[in-house]
Amino acid sequence: MLGKLIKYDLKASAKLFILLHALFLAACIFCRMLFINRLDFIHSSEQSLVTAIAIITSLMIFLIVALNLGSWLLITFRFYRNLFSREGYLSWTLPVSGLQHLWSKIISGYMYMALSTVVIGAGVLILVSGRNVVEAYSTIEPEVTEELGMSISSFAVSLFLYSIFACISTVIMTYFCITVGQLFPGHRILCALAAYFITNLVVQFLSLFLAFAFGYSPGYSSAFISDGKPIAESIWGTITLSTFLMIILSILQYIITHIIIKKKVNLL
Repeated sequence: MLGKLIKYDLKASAKLFILLHALFLAACIFCRMLFINRLDFIHSSEQSLVTAIAIITSLMIFLIVALNLGSWLLITFRFYRNLFSREGYLSWTLPVSGLQHLWSKIISGYMYMALSTVVIGAGVLILVSGRNVVEAYSTIEPEVTEELGMSISSFAVSLFLYSIFACISTVIMTYFCITVGQLFPGHRILCALAAYFITNLVVQFLSLFLAFAFGYSPGYSSAFISDGKPIAESIWGTITLSTFLMIILSILQYIITHIIIKKKVNLL
């Protein structure tokens, strides 16, 4: 039954999900062919080159944020509508436990967010894999590798894999906030948003505190970490601490969400 629930959840938003990501990839291809491939990193003036890169970078960051937000909204609305709105009356009459409902949403939500991350990675690869970009980067590759402590490709792959892993935390935290919000029938959306912002604030504060405590924050050193370390070491040190915190919070949020779904569900 769990498999059927997952399949149903995936099909419910599949058309819009595919459309959004197809448009994103089309935009990346369009930008690559009409703009990036025409950049001359050797003969163009520095000012015109910086302006062009700034415009393209801003546009692509906007598209990436919009795509990521769109994917997040799809799983958010699906979770709320299927379990806590009028549709929930039908969902909770199925011969399925609350645990199965929760896990079907976690698995389908993670699949969507992870696939969205893969598509974003593919889009970025399309943008930066042109011959002119590769040749321009080759002139500064030794300096970048020295600063990072590893090749840019290794760094990018590691960051990509971390992003894939972090999707599960995003999904669980989103469902946790929605579940907490439904405890207040008169202000569901407002309380869910409040829970989301408070949770994010706590996570950011704890992450920053741990980064300072272990000397991984830029411009800050501690007795635990020596100065002069590569940038990648500081970045991955911060990511390691954030991952540890993320795992703990995700477990706590999952437990609370499970308890609320099992004992306190308020339908519209």
